[in-house]
Amino acid sequence: MKKLLFSLSLALVAFLASSCSDDKRDAIGRTEIVIETSRGNITARLYDDTPVHRDNFIRMIEAGVYENLIWNRIVPGATIQTGEPTQKAGGAAPTVDASQYRHTLPAEIKFPRHFHKAGALAMCRQPDDVNPDRQSSGTHFYIVSGKKYDLGSLAELWQGRRDGEPGFKLPSLSAYQKKVYTTRGGAPLLDGDYTIFGEVVDGLGVVESINKVPIDAKERPLKEVVLKRIRVVKRTPSVPLKGGRVSG
Repeated sequence: MKKLLFSLSLALVAFLASSCSDDKRDAIGRTEIVIETSRGNITARLYDDTPVHRDNFIRMIEAGVYENLIWNRIVPGATIQTGEPTQKAGGAAPTVDASQYRHTLPAEIKFPRHFHKAGALAMCRQPDDVNPDRQSSGTHFYIVSGKKYDLGSLAELWQGRRDGEPGFKLPSLSAYQKKVYTTRGGAPLLDGDYTIFGEVVDGLGVVESINKVPIDAKERPLKEVVLKRIRVVKRTPSVPLKGGRVSG
């Protein structure tokens, strides 16, 4: 009987380990991009469990939408933002017809699996009062720089969201999320509100450098920082995911 229980325990451990490994593999994905900026390069991977956002982002890259743009908004200690096709570096004329890229994307919010840790890659969107379904912009995106929290301030922020946001239903932060927010940093105030579709795997220092650029009262950089282009360097083939298949 003891041998049987021991064998079952080993099998359970192996199954859980395998499941966690599969989830991690599926979440991180195998589509890799390089974001070239005037401050250096940022390498990121796009998630496979947000296929609509992943595939749209690749289409925008291939259409040349992200060539020679400016980083048009910086929220100190939180995010850097770009993706407006008409805002070219040096005031240059747009090279694409911006009217073709005013589309929106259905939300693929996967909290708590994906949260706003430093390096998270997410799409911008209009506020809830005009966008109750939290649909994403088709081109505007941001990367989290974030700041480190202590456990007390993190708990206070989360409780503040519970008390101040109507319909707030997010679960409590997990031990892992708390560890990340206190050691790596992030922007937990944004959790559950935006679709995160990738994460930085190299070049977080570049993100932090851009985030420190001085800004005006409207959070616009006082010194131009350029998004030169984005390259897809590795593609995700069709991979099985929970709930179906997606194609890369």
